[in-house]
Amino acid sequence: MKNFSSSASRQRIRSSKISGRRYHTSSFSTSTQNGSCQQAAVNVDSKNLGLPYILNVNISDTKLNGHVTVNGKVIKLLNSTNNNFNLSPYLLIGKNTIEVLAPYSPGLSFIEVELLGPDTRVVQQTSGTGVLRHTLVVIVR
Repeated sequence: MKNFSSSASRQRIRSSKISGRRYHTSSFSTSTQNGSCQQAAVNVDSKNLGLPYILNVNISDTKLNGHVTVNGKVIKLLNSTNNNFNLSPYLLIGKNTIEVLAPYSPGLSFIEVELLGPDTRVVQQTSGTGVLRHTLVVIVR
């Protein structure tokens, strides 16, 4: 794993092997006065679009209200109970930008955003800001 660091941002590039297949993800985190923004990118094979790619927003004893957009269109409202769903119907060939934006309380709560699919697992964790800002770029080839 390579780590690139500065005082304001951090990028991590990771290569993983699951079930004999290799895939690459990269993540990028920045901190601002209004909280932090986390970004990750992953490549997926278009032949797998008929299979589920599940986005989970995992919370624990946290109040959360927000939304998920895919390519600028709101596709899911988030709340404190039901925060997992299949992204596959919304993914297109090419670059897809998934954004999760949700204020939460208490502000020191731990939140995890996870994408699970065929040969794919991307996990980002955040805590301490009170606002979840996560961007996931899914490139379908």
